Amino acid sequence: MPHLKSETNRFVAVVIGCVALLFMGAPLLSQESKSADQFSTEFIRFVKTGKKEGHVDTAVKSYFRENDQVVVTLASVVHIGDAGYYDNFQKLFESYDAVLYEMIRDENTLPSTEIDTDHPISQLQMGMKNMLDLEFQLERIDYGKTNFVHADLNPDSFADLQAERGESLFGILLRAALEEQSRQNANPEQALNPFELLFALTSDDRSHQLKFLLGQQMGNVEAMLGGLDKSADGKGSAILSGRNEHVMKVLDEQIAAGKKRLVIFYGAGHMPDLEKRLNGEDFNKVTEHWNVAWDITKKKPAAPLPVSD
Repeated sequence: MPHLKSETNRFVAVVIGCVALLFMGAPLLSQESKSADQFSTEFIRFVKTGKKEGHVDTAVKSYFRENDQVVVTLASVVHIGDAGYYDNFQKLFESYDAVLYEMIRDENTLPSTEIDTDHPISQLQMGMKNMLDLEFQLERIDYGKTNFVHADLNPDSFADLQAERGESLFGILLRAALEEQSRQNANPEQALNPFELLFALTSDDRSHQLKFLLGQQMGNVEAMLGGLDKSADGKGSAILSGRNEHVMKVLDEQIAAGKKRLVIFYGAGHMPDLEKRLNGEDFNKVTEHWNVAWDITKKKPAAPLPVSD
């Protein structure tokens, strides 16, 4: 039995580690005005509202630099979520001069809803989308808007940076699983119960059960991804720090071109590091609100049809 427990815990660690990668790369919007000392430090959270109910939220935080009157917003996102969640982002972006978005692609390849199903990350994302009955970001966001600016690496430069920093997809997945297993060992009461996971996978309302179980782990995602941001040269990983360095260069270029209101639309796992970089460039946080990504409430049964005489 100890061997079985060890194996099941290792399986759960792999599952959570894979889910974490969804954050690197619902119109239930709570706009909260707060003073500076009331702002949260997180960019993703789970809020329990009842038995087997709650919601996963991602933060939208704005920062102001006084000397040039520039506002930069960090719009953290998960790549699979409720349809209304992405619709809400689309409306928000209309008010910005530039939307700096993540997508590892060639500059001459336009964003598309076509998915590279041969890529393991795409397979993971599409599998999670179908299993959780959610929508995929690429299918809901219109990247053809004139204020959208590509602010990510292309495949060749990303591959070169990975090689330079001794990084591989398999290595990241393995490190994510090990980080999660270490966290579970240190905090067993917070670990995902493998038997609950098995029950959720075989339940009649599988998507709801899985969203509730996985949603409770989302508060740990930022800490896990922070642990993954390592490289042999000490500069941080290509998948997180390397791409963040690039988006900050694009941000500076857009500001130099005269843009005053800009938003960085990146995965929630990137945001703690991006916030530090903004603070280092004299940006101070001024607003915060939360966008519901997964609305995990039980669907009410449909009312019976009236019986005619």
